[in-house]
Amino acid sequence: MADSDQVQSEQLIEHLTEQISRWRLTMPAILLLQVTRPLSFIASQGLLLCQPLLGFVYDAPRVADYAELLADRASMDRLVRRLEEEEHSRGSGGKGRD
Repeated sequence: MADSDQVQSEQLIEHLTEQISRWRLTMPAILLLQVTRPLSFIASQGLLLCQPLLGFVYDAPRVADYAELLADRASMDRLVRRLEEEEHSRGSGGKGRD
């Protein structure tokens, strides 16, 4: 069971990384995640509290998955690391094009 949770967590992290990178908000996202790290558990509980309302806009199980991701410090660390890798690869990839 833990392996499936780990795989699901990695899929969410990859999805978030792709979306944030597509919007070119990698650095602001890293800064926001670093600054709000102590509040991530409270944010996850707030997300669960708003889940019935968010269910009209987003898939309700997906909201719960994101709340679970926010509640786990290790997952937040992996997300920040993945975003930093993406920012580094974008930075080194962009220099060769000029």
